[in-house]
Amino acid sequence: MINNQQLYSFLCNKFDHNPFRIYYSQNINLQSYLIYSHREMEIDDFPINLAPNGEKFTIQSDEEKMLITFFYSENNQVLLYLSNPNIALSEDELESMYVIFSFIGMENKMKAKEAELSSMIESIRSITSSLELDDVLNKIITQALSVIPAADVGFLQLYDEKTKELTSRAAVGFNEKLQAIKIKSGESITGKVFRDGKPVIYYSRAEIYEGMGDISEENFEKIQGSFDNTRLKSLISVPLLMENNTIGVMTVHQYDAAGKLSIDDLRLLEGFAAQAAITIHNAKLYKKANERLEEITELTKQLREKNKLLSRRAEIHETLTRLSLQNKSVEFIIREVNHMMNRDIYFYDNLDTWLFPRKAVSYPYLSNDEYSRILSTKKMPFYIDIIDQNQMHYYVYPILSDRVSLGCFILPLNKPISSQDKMTIEQASSVLALEMTKRKTQAEVYYKKTQELFNDLLQYKDPRLLEEIGESLGLSSNSFFSVLLLEVVSYTELQTLEAIIHRLISRIKRRIPEKGTLIFGFHNKVTILFSTNNPNEIDEVILGLHSLLLKWGNQEELPLHAGLSTPYQGIQSISKCYDEANKSLSYLISRQKTGIMNYKKIGINRLFLSQPSPEIEGFADDILSPLRSEKAQNNDLEKTLFTYVKLNKSIVETAEKLHIHKNTLYHRIKKIEELLQLEFHNPDDFLQILLACHLHESFPHREK
Repeated sequence: MINNQQLYSFLCNKFDHNPFRIYYSQNINLQSYLIYSHREMEIDDFPINLAPNGEKFTIQSDEEKMLITFFYSENNQVLLYLSNPNIALSEDELESMYVIFSFIGMENKMKAKEAELSSMIESIRSITSSLELDDVLNKIITQALSVIPAADVGFLQLYDEKTKELTSRAAVGFNEKLQAIKIKSGESITGKVFRDGKPVIYYSRAEIYEGMGDISEENFEKIQGSFDNTRLKSLISVPLLMENNTIGVMTVHQYDAAGKLSIDDLRLLEGFAAQAAITIHNAKLYKKANERLEEITELTKQLREKNKLLSRRAEIHETLTRLSLQNKSVEFIIREVNHMMNRDIYFYDNLDTWLFPRKAVSYPYLSNDEYSRILSTKKMPFYIDIIDQNQMHYYVYPILSDRVSLGCFILPLNKPISSQDKMTIEQASSVLALEMTKRKTQAEVYYKKTQELFNDLLQYKDPRLLEEIGESLGLSSNSFFSVLLLEVVSYTELQTLEAIIHRLISRIKRRIPEKGTLIFGFHNKVTILFSTNNPNEIDEVILGLHSLLLKWGNQEELPLHAGLSTPYQGIQSISKCYDEANKSLSYLISRQKTGIMNYKKIGINRLFLSQPSPEIEGFADDILSPLRSEKAQNNDLEKTLFTYVKLNKSIVETAEKLHIHKNTLYHRIKKIEELLQLEFHNPDDFLQILLACHLHESFPHREK
């Protein structure tokens, strides 16, 4: 195979002392460059490429020079520039030179391919040196521009399976507006390349804008603002293919580079894109693997934390359960929880209405009554701000058993509450709920046993047996006794009622003497048996209980009725005390009044407590019914009678009270006597009238 040096020797011999130059042009659009010069030439005009005319060569000459242009495939040209225009060349010599010069093009093509291959290898080495997706994408577009020297700027788009759009992921020579462009499959140039999976090349700005004809107005404005479109000369866009699936599009633009982008550039970019697609795929796999590894790492961390919490949970549960089995007090358990959490935490016992631990609270704090009121509605953990002279944020964790509020943990948030803190509270609440339920059950067993013994006191008549029972209850036989009965008339459900009775007894115990006093609850009643050597002491205790019971009834929003007996000496009088207390309670309930009714204060009404209500109602109606006719009601005769009797038959006071003249009152009194057929000046008649009025106001009567 002839080499270039042999070619140049042949030409030097042929043209002898005549200077000449040889130029080579790879493309008609590219400037020719000098590859060999023989002797100095006075004329330095740069040869101009000619358009192919179908001939193998073309000869141009003037008085000073001769230019022979040899045309080859793919627009390659070899230009022979002779300083002597009179050199004679035969057809055979020109044919021979055509063949000889073809080796120059081949050699240059080989050099160009070697350079492209070297550049491609280096570019591929560069883009595969990283597996971070964003880094890979930036390297791909940067190296693509180095592989295609005629390209000045470029960008790479990837297809988003979620949005079904092409989005720009890397770019060189474009501003941030490019990132806002979302291209649908089939839209504009890159959308068609993605849809069809085929590359395109445009050789002019006009062709490019024609190819963008169906782009949306919004995307067109954005892409126009993303680069200097006035310099645009040509464009290549190739698909990124991975296993016959298009994953994106790579596009390069030419601005200033000599010549134009060519088919060779397109094929070169296609080859580069194929390697780039593999690299992108690997980077995506690497990213997914990293994400999965991060998920596994995070999951492992969470499992470790969970195992740590579970171990801590088991440790806390074991400690608290041990304390419960050892019958440690609630206060002892709360102190242990404080120690476990290494911070202040309080427990409000809603059954016995105590705050544990029993020490001075250094934070703004609600009263026990306020917490009881809140717990009547709050069933789930909640936060609360308490503002006094200072402000404190609290976490409150209610403890329930069968929907009954047993109490709550109160955690001052002077530092954030951790998941371990919440777990400790949760564990402690279970143990405390069990402990309090056990204590509540023990109290109910005690109440039941005490009630049975109390019933024996009511039934037995034998003094010896009464003394034995009294001794078992800690009662002295010769003491003064009195019974106080309390009843909650309205309630929702039995479980709630039991908690209410337990809470009520707990409050009462703090106001009554422990020695010589018996207290127990059953169903909706509380029974208190007072035993004392001085009956005046009972009056003092009752005085303190009166305000407590009124306050308790308002707080619980439940009517509370209480009946108190007269104090009697001797254990045998307990049955009589109970009967009086029961009658006082019944009387209070019948009048629909709350508070404490002392049997002594019932007065004359004691005579009627054993009478059936219909009998009492019938007696009053028999006397007063004549005053309830329509005519009598129009004249307010019944109201006049009640007022006249209450004011002890005073004409002046009654007239003033009713705002009528005395003569009118005389007329009404005479009319009342006629209707009742009774006379006010007759003692027996007036007693009947007085008794009927009293019974009417003292006892409720049914609607007819």
